Amino acid sequence: IKPAHFLIDYTGNNISVSDAFFWRTDRNFKTIFKFTDILKFFYKNEDSEVEIIFFDKSSKVIKSISLKNIDLSNEIKIDKNFLDGLEDYGTFFLYHKSSVKVDAIVRNSCYTGYSYLDNLPSFVHGNTLTNYKSFDGKVVKNGIGGKSLISNQIYQVQKHIDSDKTEILIMNPCDSKIKVKVNDLSFFLNKGCSRLVKIINKEMITIKSNSYILRPIIFNFKGTYLDAHHG
Repeated sequence: IKPAHFLIDYTGNNISVSDAFFWRTDRNFKTIFKFTDILKFFYKNEDSEVEIIFFDKSSKVIKSISLKNIDLSNEIKIDKNFLDGLEDYGTFFLYHKSSVKVDAIVRNSCYTGYSYLDNLPSFVHGNTLTNYKSFDGKVVKNGIGGKSLISNQIYQVQKHIDSDKTEILIMNPCDSKIKVKVNDLSFFLNKGCSRLVKIINKEMITIKSNSYILRPIIFNFKGTYLDAHHG
């Protein structure tokens, strides 16, 4: 009757829940990712590290990095050189790792900035809880988003769109295929897959699906000016 919007079927603590972060290297885009060592900041854990896994838009792993001895505040620039010449878009996930138990479930929403034509980046915080992994890496769960039996969940962008062009990025946070309708465009998204949708001359963006929280990132273009924000 009242299903959960997120499904964390793990009885213990010491797990790291990750949002689905979007990267873009297409059409003169660069992505700036800023994150904090929250285990060191909140729990004084000095041996913490992070693992960041990058996926393409079809949810295939394209790169994985592990960072040790990180600072409290950290930054990564994701451009086509970082991704071996790939000019496209996709998702990535950040997991905190530690050999020390802190008896907590941690989530780091972080900040992702998007620079268009080398202009100053526009930043958004984490989007939607999607995956989790235990600190020791032995427990992994992808697709923790809840969904309904029918496509009756509606998400509307919360402001009047005053721009030359609008693009939205969405990904499937559920553990199986979902059906999506963005205004008049209908399509399916497989587990973990993402899609960039271009929208022109629309004052309202309506997203209908069977995912309880299909929260988009919106990119508004006005000439060379870019404003990136959540729905």
